[in-house]
Amino acid sequence: MLTRKRQLAVKEEAVEGSAETLSASDAGIQVKFYPKANYDPEMYQRDIVRSSLTKLGKLTGKRSAGLEFSLELKGSGSVDTEPEWAEIIKACGFAINDLEKITVGSITSGPFEHGETIVGGTSGAQGRVVIETSTGTTTLYYVAVSGTFEDSETITGSTSGASATSGSAPSNAGHEIKPISDSVPSVTMGLYEDGVRKLLKGCRGTIKFNFKIGEPVSADFSFMGVEAGVSDVSLLSGLSFNQTVPPVLLNATMLCDDISLNVGEVEIDIANTLAAKDKISDSKGILSYMITGRDSQGSFNPEMVSVATHDFFGKWFNNTSIAMDLEYGETEGNKFRFYMPSIEYNKIDDGDRDGIQLAQVGFDITGSIDPGDDEIAILLL
Repeated sequence: MLTRKRQLAVKEEAVEGSAETLSASDAGIQVKFYPKANYDPEMYQRDIVRSSLTKLGKLTGKRSAGLEFSLELKGSGSVDTEPEWAEIIKACGFAINDLEKITVGSITSGPFEHGETIVGGTSGAQGRVVIETSTGTTTLYYVAVSGTFEDSETITGSTSGASATSGSAPSNAGHEIKPISDSVPSVTMGLYEDGVRKLLKGCRGTIKFNFKIGEPVSADFSFMGVEAGVSDVSLLSGLSFNQTVPPVLLNATMLCDDISLNVGEVEIDIANTLAAKDKISDSKGILSYMITGRDSQGSFNPEMVSVATHDFFGKWFNNTSIAMDLEYGETEGNKFRFYMPSIEYNKIDDGDRDGIQLAQVGFDITGSIDPGDDEIAILLL
C-alpha cells in the first residue's frame, strides 16, 4: 500500500450521527499529502484483585476518531459556484451566503458598518453589509435579506445612518463565508487508503489558515467524529476534479488599522472547541461531535516600524481594537478577501529575518456582543 494513493470523501448527514453512503461524487476534493485518520477509543482497564498480579485484558469503550488534512485554498473558477471544500468548512461552523455588490457614489455620515442592515429608499429592499465601507469606495458588498435594490435610489444604514446613492443595479459578487453558532451540519468522512477505507460519522471540525508569500494559502482542517468501521474498500473510480489552479500569495493587499505593513507570514486559527455528544444507546457510545466554542486567534510578522507609523505596543497595552483586511488573487472566481473588523493584539515579541527587525505579533479575533458571529468574513470573489 502506498501513502500517496489516498482519497477523501465527505458528505453532509441527513440525520446527525447516521453515516451516509459515500461515492465518487463526494470525493472530488484535492487534498495535500497526506491526510491522516487517528483513533482514540476509551480503554477500560479491568483492575480485578486476586492472588495473581497478571493483568487482564482491557475493554473498548467510547470510540472517538479524528481526521486531519490540508488543502490549497482555491475557488471554483466561477463566482456563481461554491468551492469543492464548501461542505467541509460548513461543518467547521461556517455558513456560505451569496454575495452581491452595487455601485455607490459618495457616502455621507459614513462609513457603512460591517454587519449592519441597509435599506433602499425606493425599493424598500434590505441587505446586510459585508466589510466597512467609507466614502471613496465605490463598491458596496452585501448579503441580500429581502427585495432587490434599484439603480439611483438612496441606500441608508440602519445603525450608522450612512447614506449613498446607488449607481447600478445589483450584481453577483461571489460568496461570503461567515461563522455561525447554531445549526452546524455534521458530515460523514471516508479516508480511502489504497484499498482500505476508514469511515467516520458525526464529524465536525476546526480550521487554520496559513499564509506564506509565494505559496497558495493552506487550509488545515482537524475533525473529530465517531469510528464507523475500517474495511477493505477499493479506491473510488470516476472522480471529477475542478481544474482551477490556486492563487499564490503575491501582489496581495494587506491593511492593518488602514496601514500597509511589510508582512511575510500570517496565520488565522478559528480554534473551535469540539466536544463529544454522548449517547448511551449508540453502539459506539457517541452520537457526534459538537462545536461548543471558538477562541479565534492569529499571528503575523510585519517589519517593525516607528511608533508614529503604527504603535504596536500602545495598541497592545490599551486593548485597542483595529481592523485587518487581506486580499489576494487576480482572477474572478478565484480571488479571496479575509476581513476581520476587530482584532486585538495579545503578544508582541522581537523577531529577525536576515538582519531585518520584525514584530512577532499575536492577536485575538473578536466581534460584537449583538448580533455576534461577525468576527471574520471570508469573501470568495
